[in-house]
Amino acid sequence: MSAVKTPTLPTPSQRSPRTRAIPLRREGPARMWWYRLRRYRRPGIIIPGAILLLIVLFSFLGPIVLNSPKPGTGDLSDYMLPPGSPGHLLGTNAFGNDTLSQLMYGGQTTLIVAVCATALGLVAGTALGMIAGYYQRIAGPVIMRVLDVIFAFPDIILAIAIAAYLGPSMVNAIWAIGFFSVAGFGRIARAQALRVVHMDFVVAARSSGSSALRILVTHVWPNIAGRVFAYGLVAFGYAMMAEAALSYLGLGVPLPTPSWGNIIGTNQAYISTAPQLLYLPALCMFATIACANLFSDAIQEKRAAE
Repeated sequence: MSAVKTPTLPTPSQRSPRTRAIPLRREGPARMWWYRLRRYRRPGIIIPGAILLLIVLFSFLGPIVLNSPKPGTGDLSDYMLPPGSPGHLLGTNAFGNDTLSQLMYGGQTTLIVAVCATALGLVAGTALGMIAGYYQRIAGPVIMRVLDVIFAFPDIILAIAIAAYLGPSMVNAIWAIGFFSVAGFGRIARAQALRVVHMDFVVAARSSGSSALRILVTHVWPNIAGRVFAYGLVAFGYAMMAEAALSYLGLGVPLPTPSWGNIIGTNQAYISTAPQLLYLPALCMFATIACANLFSDAIQEKRAAE
């Protein structure tokens, strides 16, 4: 009777490479964000986003790169120079200020006012909207009735009234524009919060004893942030138009601080002799608002397709 051979395990050198354990590589936060951003590689997202980025770089880095003079430091001897003049690529205005420098510094002011006003409306309106969506018995109806009253007033009329009461300044313009944007963010946030608060994970968190603040911050906000930020891009365009209207009427950013709105208001008398003084800031505003709206629409379409 033949002896049964005991099987022996192969040595590490005899093992097939396919049987060796491959260590898993942990993905860092930066790589995970990169993977998420790669999903938005669409022309409808990339092109408007790139134009917005160029406008921001033009406004904030342009004066540093081109070593442009400060606004309001022009020489009256350079009165109304045409575009292409030596040292003044786009010419000068009636005070001898460089037009290109005015555009760049005016873009800084307009973008800062629009971003700060939109951020103010986003924070206050989203907080009120989430509270109204979570507490649907007493606090919710009261908050929504207050927001409905604000929403009933025409936006620009309300901003003009607030700015006229507070006085013309950059900070007051931010408060005036941010106040009328609270109602829009509140309605969007409440509508999205009503959809989320009845989902199973929120009900489970509530049953486990989690506080309302924890539920709103960790469960409700992450699920409505995309829609809120998409609306924020549209509100950003409205804030730019409101800032231009206030500055045009003398209720926004006061001179000598330039903004695209008060540049248009100051140079309106020269529309027949030097139309570039009006068309250039108007074109910058149009490009910024249009790209913000296109960027918002493309992101919402991408999220709806997912």
